[in-house]
Order: sequence, then C-alpha cells, then structure tokens
Amino acid sequence: MANTLRKPNAFDLSSLMRQSNSLECLDGLRQAIHGDPLSLMGMASTLFAQSHSGAVLEQDGKMRAIARMIHWQEEDFAQLQFISAEDPANTNLNAIIEALLKDVGEWGLTRVMGDMPVNSPYLSAFRKSNFILWASYKAYTFPLQDLGTAKESQWRTWTSQDFDGMKSVYQTLVASRVRNYEPMTRSKVLGKVLADEKGKILAYVDLDMGTKGLWAQVFMLFEACKTEVLEDLLRQLFAEYGRPVTISARSYQAWLRTPLEELGGQAWEERALLVKHLALRSPSPETVEEALFDNAKAKSGAFSMKTQK
Repeated sequence: MANTLRKPNAFDLSSLMRQSNSLECLDGLRQAIHGDPLSLMGMASTLFAQSHSGAVLEQDGKMRAIARMIHWQEEDFAQLQFISAEDPANTNLNAIIEALLKDVGEWGLTRVMGDMPVNSPYLSAFRKSNFILWASYKAYTFPLQDLGTAKESQWRTWTSQDFDGMKSVYQTLVASRVRNYEPMTRSKVLGKVLADEKGKILAYVDLDMGTKGLWAQVFMLFEACKTEVLEDLLRQLFAEYGRPVTISARSYQAWLRTPLEELGGQAWEERALLVKHLALRSPSPETVEEALFDNAKAKSGAFSMKTQK
C-alpha cells in the first residue's frame, strides 16, 4: 500500500467535515474566541492570516490524515491549527507533521506551537517529532450572564505606568526557561490589573477577543486568588465586552482552578502546551517594543522589555 503526501484541496474539506469526530483542534485560544476550525466563524477568522500550510497523507488514493498550520501576522512562530486521522494509532502521523515543519522553515520561522488534550491520541506523534511539552492548562468557559453591577471594581484597565508591577508578577509566576513561549502579554486587547491599597500589582489579565468569545489569560499571585476577586473580573468583562469569557488557568498557577470551579465555569480537558524548535536563536539580548497602551493616559505608550533569548 503506497503512502503519498500532497497539499489539501477543496474536496478534502468536505471529506474532513464528514469525519469531524476525529478532528483535534490544536489552538485552544482561537477555538474559544472564533469557534471550531471548520465552523463558519473559525474558517473566516483565518482568511487574513499571513501564511497557511496544510498536508494530506493518502494511501491508495484515500485520505488517511490531514493537518493544517497558520502563521498569524505579527507573530514570530507558526501555530498548529488542527490534525485529523481515521486511525491515529495506525497512521504515519510523523510524515504529515514533518511536511508542515518543512514549510515553517521556508517561512523563515524557527518555532511551531500548539496545544491539545493531554490524553489526545495525537500527542505521542508530536512528541516523536521532538515537540516539547512546556506546560499545560485547564480553561473554564463562562456563558454571558448578568452578575449585577458592583459599586466599585477592584480591576481597572492597565496603563504603561503598571509595567513594572506587571513585570514583577510575570517574573514571579513564569519560569525563565518558558518565557519565550509564554509572553508577558500578547498585546491584542487592553487588559486589566488588580492592585492592593498601596498600589502594588497583584494580578493582571491578558485578553484576546473574537466573534464567539473573549479569552482571559490570568497572571495572579497566590495571595490575591479569591473567588470573589475572579467573580468581580467576570462581571467587568461581561459588562465591557458582552461575550462569553474563557479563563485559562496554567499548570504553574494551580490555585486558580478551585475558585473557577466554584464559580461554575464549564471546565475543559487539561491541555498540553507544545513547542518545536527548528533552529537555535542568537543568544544575544534583544529589545522588544510593544505598543500596548494606545488608549491609556500615561507618560509613555509602549512597554520596552529586554529578554534573553
């Protein structure tokens, strides 16, 4: 039986829709804010990506597996989108993964990232292709609801003056070895900060938004983690964005999970966060400028952060 690799075509999409039960989404964030990869909103959200790549594995003219990857504008890595196979355990998934990685090199990128359930039948294939599991997360989705209006919220929109405090929280929580994979902020939407009565930043929330919902990546010190504090955050996000909210609780912030469960969020399966390096980056430091605060009243409209790559 001959196995061949080729690029996807329009007929593959219809076949894939009939086999959607075998499809594994590899980008939980965009699934939360745009919907499943094959949904109308999910497909529409990829139209303006910088680059797309896909691969199909055929056996005797029949599609055995398909995978897709995207390079989003302003990102310095390729993002896995989905993979599907009729029989993952008996399919050469590494061939299709390696075909995608070849395109990453042609795009001039050195990293590929993705996530999937820790019990996914596809995880072992990515591990065999030298993807590293650098952390995991459990997300909680809260449908849009009226939680009332608080007289005064503990959360406020961040400004550039909050940078030092946010950086302190970030460096306390995120190990230096994974900071290249877990940025301090993805800079998509102005986020929120939580401070004590003396002005010390105790938590911040990085946000991303789509037509389906809002993604909230919480960075919160243990001493600030209380059910009522997270409920106050949900109240503010519902009122401001009018969308369902998905809060991600990383494995290195396990204390977030109990209060999120107490609030009744719909819990996702634990998902593994994966990264693959195609080449070594220069060890010299570089300055990363992020224009985060275009709408904030502050002396400066940007964060400047030196990171050791």
